[in-house]
Amino acid sequence: MPLTGIRVLDLGSMVAAPLGATLLGDMGAEVIKIEPPGGEEGRRVGPRRGDDTGLYIGVNRNKRGMVLDLTRPQGQEVLARLVAHSDIVIHNVRSPAREKLGLDYAALCRIRPDIILVTVSTYGETGPYAGRPGIDPSAQALGGLIAGTGEPGGPALKAGAAVADVTAATLIAYTAMVALWARARDGQGQAAEVALIDGVVHLQPVQLGEYLLTGSPPPRVGNRSPFYAPYNSYRCADGGEVHLAAFNDKFYRNLCRALDAPELAVDPRFVDGGTRLKNRDALDREMATRCAQFSRAELMTRLQHADVVAAPINDYPAVASDPQLQHNHMLESVQHAIQGPLTIPGIPLRLARTPGAIRRPPPALGEHSAQILGELDYSVDAIAQMAAGGLLGNSQAD
Repeated sequence: MPLTGIRVLDLGSMVAAPLGATLLGDMGAEVIKIEPPGGEEGRRVGPRRGDDTGLYIGVNRNKRGMVLDLTRPQGQEVLARLVAHSDIVIHNVRSPAREKLGLDYAALCRIRPDIILVTVSTYGETGPYAGRPGIDPSAQALGGLIAGTGEPGGPALKAGAAVADVTAATLIAYTAMVALWARARDGQGQAAEVALIDGVVHLQPVQLGEYLLTGSPPPRVGNRSPFYAPYNSYRCADGGEVHLAAFNDKFYRNLCRALDAPELAVDPRFVDGGTRLKNRDALDREMATRCAQFSRAELMTRLQHADVVAAPINDYPAVASDPQLQHNHMLESVQHAIQGPLTIPGIPLRLARTPGAIRRPPPALGEHSAQILGELDYSVDAIAQMAAGGLLGNSQAD
C-alpha cells in the first residue's frame, strides 16, 4: 500500500484530527490512536452503544487503539517510546495543555528530530484568535459559510454535515503527505498546522472570488444557483424530491423532452440562459408543476434516459442503500471487537495500482493497549502493573 511503513500517532479527539489520521491509515499507514482514560471526547457526543458513538465509529477506521494516561511520568515514558518509532503525530490539543502532555514540537523533536507534527485548531496557532476554543460551526460562522447558506430572506444556516471538520481532515492528510515528501528529499521533519477557518475559506473560492472581484457579496440562493436556471429541487407526486441543473441550452432542451414539455423549450421567456435566469421564478413554477406529475422513480428514469443533470434528494437510509455508493465501496462491513458486525463509511479515493483498504474496524477503547506495549518491549508483568495502576484506563481487549 502507498504508506506501508509509515507510523502515525493519533492523539486527536472529535472529528478533524482523528479523521485526518484515518485518511493516512486508509492508504496503509500504521495508525495508533491514543486516548486518555475514559476515552476521547468523540465517544461522548451523540447516541452511543457502550463506549462507542456514531461520531467515533464514523471517523476512526484503520487504527489500533490504546489508552494511556499522559499526565503520569510512566505515561510520558511510553509516549517517548512510541514517538521514537513514529513518523507523524497528529493532535488538536491546545496550549498550554500540549506542553504539559509533552505534545509540543520541541518536546517531540528531542525524542525524534525528524518527526512531523500536525496540529489542528479552529483559528490557528498564532494571531489574534489563537488559543480560543472553537468547533465546526464556529469555523463555518467566521469563514462566511453560514452567512452564505439558506434561502433568500431567510435565516442563515450552517451546513448539515461537519464540513469544516471534514475539510480540515482532508487538509491534515495532504499536509502530512507534503511534509513526508519534503522529509524524504532533505531529511528534516517539521511542525505543520491546519486551521478549520482556513479550510472553510478554501471551500468557497467561487463565492469569495466573486466578492473580491466585484465588491458585492453573493446573495443566499438556497437550492438555486446565481448563474443558471432551472437549478433547484422539485417535489414529485409521491413526495420524493429531485434536484435538477440545466446549466446550458442542451441540458435544458433535454429536460423539456424528459418532461413532455416541448413548448417550454421554445417559450421566449426561457429560450437561452440569460432569459431563463431573468425569469427563473416563472420557470421554477413550470418545473414544479411538471415534476409533480410523476413519482420520483419515474421522473428519475425519464431524466436519465434524456441525459439530464439530476439526482434524487436521498435521506440517510437511501444513501446507505444507493447502488452507486455501494459499487464505490463507500459503505463497508467490518467486524468490531465489541459491537460485532458493523457498517462504516468507506474510503473516498481509489488508486488503480496501489489502492487503499479498510483493514481494521474502529478500535474499541484500549483494544490494543497490551499488544502495542508488548511491541515496545514492555514485559507481560510490566504491562499488568500498568493496567493495575490505572495507566491504561479501562482497556477492553487484548
